[in-house]
Formats: sequence, structure tokens, C-alpha cells
Amino acid sequence: MQGEGLRNETRELMLSPQIQIDSKHQFPTLATDTTKANKSIRLSYGLGWGLYWTNHGRAFFKEGHDEGWRNYTVCFDTSKLGIVIMTNSSNGEGIFKELLETLLRNTFTPIEWEGYTPYSQLPARKPLKERKEIVVDSKLLDRYVGRFGELPNLILTIKRAGDHLSIQENDEPKQDLFAESETRFFSKLNDDELTFQLDNQGRATMMVLHVDGKDIPIKRID
Repeated sequence: MQGEGLRNETRELMLSPQIQIDSKHQFPTLATDTTKANKSIRLSYGLGWGLYWTNHGRAFFKEGHDEGWRNYTVCFDTSKLGIVIMTNSSNGEGIFKELLETLLRNTFTPIEWEGYTPYSQLPARKPLKERKEIVVDSKLLDRYVGRFGELPNLILTIKRAGDHLSIQENDEPKQDLFAESETRFFSKLNDDELTFQLDNQGRATMMVLHVDGKDIPIKRID
């Protein structure tokens, strides 16, 4: 924002319109619908940044998202104010509009073009899948205790918590797991499932995460 490490000419080139944006929505990228709704704010792309103009001056922004996280950054060049929003939820974009309007008094963000549906307009969350919890002998649970993943970036730690298991990803808060069978476990907070694979000695050598229709194998570390 301060332009440190950049020549003034370089910074100005980055934050100058290179491509006018007249698409109705940012995604899908192959959509051909156009609109004049954002002409008044001169929505455009600079070099590496999105741009628009407001009563607060020129704004430059960047967003990012993937499964399980949503981020957004916008800075106002004249006032030197900005906000960085980082969420670890696929529904995180639902709060962006309220944060921008409440904290920055910014009502100019092209929310519809971004595809950020306000949380108050999001559909109701589907009820979790009904499951039947069973009791598994503690000796059987103990064979799953250990660490799974790929050092040093991903470590999933399995512990026994009384009559059930818990899982912790790196330094994140742990989450309880409950048995649906002797090898299949589930969370009561979401629809994620986890299956352990055993060797001939009955020791868990791998876990398979079942998330959003995907089966993700993760090897035991120790």
C-alpha cells in the first residue's frame, strides 16, 4: 500500500486499468453475459490487482479461494486504509459484504460480480447425515492412535478420548470422532468420514478421509 520497494512508475502501472471488466460475473470465466452495472465504478484489472473507483478514491483488490477457505483484500490508495479478510470456511464470503460496509463504509465493492452471496441470503444448511454410533472396545481404538500425514506440512494426530477417538490437524483444535463400525468413524459437526486400513497384524497403516465425495489416503507416520 505504501509503495515501499517499488518505483512510483511501476506502482502506478500496476494500479492503472489495463483491461475493462464488463462481464456480469467473475466466474465462470467462460460465461459471455455482460453488464453495465459496474461502469460507474470503472471496474477493471491492473497488473495483478483488480481496480475500481469510489468516493474514497481508487481501490485495488485481490481475492482467493479454495475448498475450505475464502480470502479478500481491498485497499484505498488515497486514504491508505484497507482490510484483509481471511476465513477458514467455504461460506466465508457470506460475511464479506457486511465487514466491508461496517468497518470501511465501503458500499462500492462489486459484490454481485464477485459472486459473494451475503450470509443472510445463503440457503439453509442441509441437515447432517443420520448415523448410528456404536461402541468399540478401547483395545481396538488404541490400534488407531498415532500420527498420519506427510512431515513436516501435514500431521493428523489420532488419540483415544475415553470411548471414542479424536483427530487434530497440526495445531488446529482437535475434533471428536465416533465409530460407525470398527474401522469407520465420523464427526458430529460435519459430514466428513474417516476409514482406517489395517495390516495383517491389525495395525492401522493408513487412514482414508472421505470429504466432499473424495477419498484421500493418508499414510501413518508413527
